Amino acid sequence: MKKWLELEIPVEPPWREVLGAEMFSLGCEGITEKEKGIHVVFKDTPRGPLLREVIARIHKYLPGFNGNEIKLGTIPAENWNENWKVHFKPFRLGRHVVVRPVWEKADTGPEDIELVITPKMAFGTGHHETTRLILRLLEEYDLENKKVLDAGTGSGILAIYAARRGAAGVVAFDIDPEAMENARENGALNGVPDKIHWFTGVLNDAPRKAYDVIVANINRNVLLELAGEMAHFAGPESRLILSGLLLTDEEKVLQAYMKNGWKFNGRKEEGEWAALELIRQNGEEK
Repeated sequence: MKKWLELEIPVEPPWREVLGAEMFSLGCEGITEKEKGIHVVFKDTPRGPLLREVIARIHKYLPGFNGNEIKLGTIPAENWNENWKVHFKPFRLGRHVVVRPVWEKADTGPEDIELVITPKMAFGTGHHETTRLILRLLEEYDLENKKVLDAGTGSGILAIYAARRGAAGVVAFDIDPEAMENARENGALNGVPDKIHWFTGVLNDAPRKAYDVIVANINRNVLLELAGEMAHFAGPESRLILSGLLLTDEEKVLQAYMKNGWKFNGRKEEGEWAALELIRQNGEEK
């Protein structure tokens, strides 16, 4: 049976939001706030390296924090999934995007796009700021007949949204086979299984062509690694949206991409998170 790794981190309320953002940037799947701190859930992984990285992130804000106070445990995946799904209700993103789980109904207007998902993990459902920021930017785009690449697709919600908006030749990938299985399932639920090319892999496995729009909701370190590669998948007027960025990482990532032929074209932020909108330097601003 698959299990999750749970970390109980004793921390006072003023620090919980920023530390929660740090935990999400490390790949945590969900956070629950408790009376004495936060409970952070990761996919089961070698504990030593993860714990050292978690403590290092905490020490950025609380240098005197005693890492021995973190309690580690495991919980069955089914228990974690059922716990957070109880609270997953339909919600609105931006002006005309409504997300709902398959077991719920939602009130929608004539101009709304309803995204229906069978969530298998908390991240990627649209609840997290990083996903919401990209959707808010995409809502401003004309995606009709555009070629879209979704790097780190997770539940597939961004690729599905692009396909529902009329994008042509949507390509979406993730390194996690379970995420890709869930993304394909969600694509079928939304009537776009044949409009999206799904695959498990990394950026260099994607068809190498000029995409009109590229979205990447990945952590800072991976985004920095890909700064030189993104240009191989862009045309002269391509837009690139980078998310998964803490506000403290924004400038470093922006400079890395500007050095590789991209220019700043806009940004959005929510809480501790930011999304950058970039454009190829020989293109025109929107």
